[in-house]
Amino acid sequence: MHPSLPALLALCLLLGACSPTTPLFIAQVTTNEVVEYKTMKSKRMAAAVEEEGDLLTYSAMAIRDAKSPEAEELYLVGYRDDKFSDDVRAIALYQIGLIYMSRFNEQRDDTKALAYLERVLNEFPSSRAAERAEARILVVRQRAKDPVQKTSRELLATWQPSNNLDLYKPGLDPDMTLLSRRAVLKDRVAEAEELYLLALSDAHVQPDIKQKALYQLGLMYLAPDNPHANRDKAIGYFRRLLVQFPDSDLATKASRHLDQALNSDRP
Repeated sequence: MHPSLPALLALCLLLGACSPTTPLFIAQVTTNEVVEYKTMKSKRMAAAVEEEGDLLTYSAMAIRDAKSPEAEELYLVGYRDDKFSDDVRAIALYQIGLIYMSRFNEQRDDTKALAYLERVLNEFPSSRAAERAEARILVVRQRAKDPVQKTSRELLATWQPSNNLDLYKPGLDPDMTLLSRRAVLKDRVAEAEELYLLALSDAHVQPDIKQKALYQLGLMYLAPDNPHANRDKAIGYFRRLLVQFPDSDLATKASRHLDQALNSDRP
């Protein structure tokens, strides 16, 4: 096993750093089909994220790029590493389940999704992911009763984006991850905060990942679109980053945000 893979997995889980490559078969289609395919890929990721708010960046990219098996293997690397906490290992299995159950995934496999979601319950019953996995199991079992199962392409043909989920809204800091952006826009910052804090509390997670987690926490709580923006919390996370990781590559950016927060009026 490559020694950097566990750290890579944690980064994918929490900070969306992994980016699967575009399938090579795109070069074999005509020009018009290329345009159509690129549009569909963009819609596919947006639709998947909007339907399932727990999808992490890497998982959404895997659905977009038809890379479900590759994502499965990478998540399993982290799951098999028992140096990670049970919560992090459970999230790895949970994300595989979410990928395969997505209705917008061309590689959707509800049987495989159920198997992974049930493993979360069986192997990590006390984890944060267990309750969420149980709810998703009910969804998959319920829709199995529907005699008509539309394909992902059929669903995408009629899908329209929500007006309140512009992931590239100008007001969002350009350094924010997909996880952070969606959390702010969908009023789920507390849940995203919990995920980022897992990185900080897990001794096996690399320092550079902890720095990024602190930075994202600060950005989320400073975001004007966050219904629960909290300047004091943001200041606390930026200060923690600077104290614990003074030589971080993010120190300059964190300092700038900290100065702006300290010099701004309280919300």
